[in-house]
Amino acid sequence: MKLKDKVAGVTGSVRGLGWEMVQAFTEEGAKVVICDLFQSDVDEAVTKLGLPAEKVLGLKANVTIEHDVLRLFHRIKQKFGRLDVWVNNAGFSWPPKRPGQLEVADIPLEDWLQIINTNLTGTFLCGREALKVMRAQRSGSIINISSNHGREGRARMGPYCASKFGIEGLTQVMALENSSYNIGVNALRPGGAVATERHRSYPWNKGKKALDPSVIRNCALYLASDQAAGITGQSLDACEWNRHHGIEVRYIVQ
Repeated sequence: MKLKDKVAGVTGSVRGLGWEMVQAFTEEGAKVVICDLFQSDVDEAVTKLGLPAEKVLGLKANVTIEHDVLRLFHRIKQKFGRLDVWVNNAGFSWPPKRPGQLEVADIPLEDWLQIINTNLTGTFLCGREALKVMRAQRSGSIINISSNHGREGRARMGPYCASKFGIEGLTQVMALENSSYNIGVNALRPGGAVATERHRSYPWNKGKKALDPSVIRNCALYLASDQAAGITGQSLDACEWNRHHGIEVRYIVQ
């Protein structure tokens, strides 16, 4: 097993990409930390995993609130005493309450901050606390979920693109600052739009083809494992990685 007895945490992990990664990690022997916005969703996900209590920790946490993040990592250290893999996955592309995407000239500050705070500030807060644990043990892997729109802008997706460009840069900085601690920090891009529950909820995506969330599994597992030792500061495309390794890339019509 690639992650036997390792401790792996994933934010935004009760559905979509996060849920796929949690399942992949547990199948390879990891103890896991599930965290999301609502305790009822977290409890349901923990039940679905069916792991012994000593192998799973499920907590409600809002990654934009520093107190929540500090409490989350306190509980991780309290229960497991270490952290080997951390995935900053929580994020979204557009507030679902809005009827349509807007150009930068028309974006309310509230919408801008909601996206930036979740996608980028949440990655910073959780990444900072994960690094503190990993530096003390002088080992670990951090995976920051990015996007193709973190490398190429797209009209009407200003705050999302800005947040993902920020994640790409932050990943490189974290890698440079922590290689001497034997900590790998990499960005992982699904490789296209993913048919997550939130993505399917946007009316403008109806009828469009999007990636099955399982696309993320194998590349995330690779970065989390010892196979990726020495790999840091990179931005990997899950679709490309899967195709290179002969793994089918599946799509869903939304």
